[in-house]
Amino acid sequence: MKKRCLIIELWWIGDAVLMTPILQGLLADGWELTVLGKTQSRRLLEGTYPEVKWILFDAPWTAFRGKYRLWRWPWRELWRVLREVRRGRFDAAVSIRHDPRDQFLLWLARVPRRIGFRAPFGSHFLNEIIPTPPQTPHRTEDWWLAQRRVSATAATAFPPRLAPEATLVERYRALYSRDPRPVLALHCGARNAVRRWPARYLHELVSALRREFDFQLALFPDTDGYGRELDALADQTFADLSLAELTAALAGTRLFLGNDSGPGHLADALGVPVGTIFGPGDTRIMRPYASHNLVVMRDICPYHPCSDYCRFPEPYCLTQLTPAIVIREVRQYLLTTGLLPLHTAPPAPVTTEPAR
Repeated sequence: MKKRCLIIELWWIGDAVLMTPILQGLLADGWELTVLGKTQSRRLLEGTYPEVKWILFDAPWTAFRGKYRLWRWPWRELWRVLREVRRGRFDAAVSIRHDPRDQFLLWLARVPRRIGFRAPFGSHFLNEIIPTPPQTPHRTEDWWLAQRRVSATAATAFPPRLAPEATLVERYRALYSRDPRPVLALHCGARNAVRRWPARYLHELVSALRREFDFQLALFPDTDGYGRELDALADQTFADLSLAELTAALAGTRLFLGNDSGPGHLADALGVPVGTIFGPGDTRIMRPYASHNLVVMRDICPYHPCSDYCRFPEPYCLTQLTPAIVIREVRQYLLTTGLLPLHTAPPAPVTTEPAR
């Protein structure tokens, strides 16, 4: 009989992508897996990992604001989750968050092996502590450590991976193929506004790249419309996509540029090179994982990283990260990697026929 493991990842789509290494490792080792996570995480991952079962829960402590208003927590939903976890009769459960709330949940669920890292105020609810490495590891590497703790025979360290829906991939590749130039995907948004590089800076970046490199621009505004200001620069604009559509649309691109946000991790897990403009986030932990990716960041703020809780009227770590800095680093990256071709001749001026 297969052993059963519960994996807790209650946060957002970037976190869900970074969880995929342990899914690959434990599935390859013959474990039966269930993920306790958000509905959007299931929508993102179920096509790639159909063997994984899900217990859905939007944990109140993952909210950006008001997470400690206990009187507003969905207590009935929380007890439903506990009952469902107990019925799963799991042999082991793991959370890599240094978070006593996740660990308390494991304890309440009565899982025999409760695996995780030490929390700041103690980890009394765990019975297997993963030793913390001397240097801050990437989130992917945290999952590798957890995988080896759950199952010593599951030794392969897989990178984050997604497999987009084939029919959707063909649809977007057909759209892109109308233009022979490679596709640069530009995603403008981020879940928290303090991670968004100003739209006017993005406009300067794209305009500068257009002057030197030959590409078609696929623009992905954020769900609230942030980035639509760049619509005139785009060859194609894709708004209001589902997660499956976004994944398929990114799969056909040559390069992804964007902020520190979930779509960059999607692109990385698809094998698309990623350039990320980082603000308040911690690049050691949350950069798109592949070594060939580009990270542009300046340690401008004395409170960096601040976990998005900016102390100032504006995120100076981004507003003072000027277009000149980012253009220089992106340009050098493109010249080094050859991901986008240079113009073979100066772009022809745009003219209009005189009225007759």
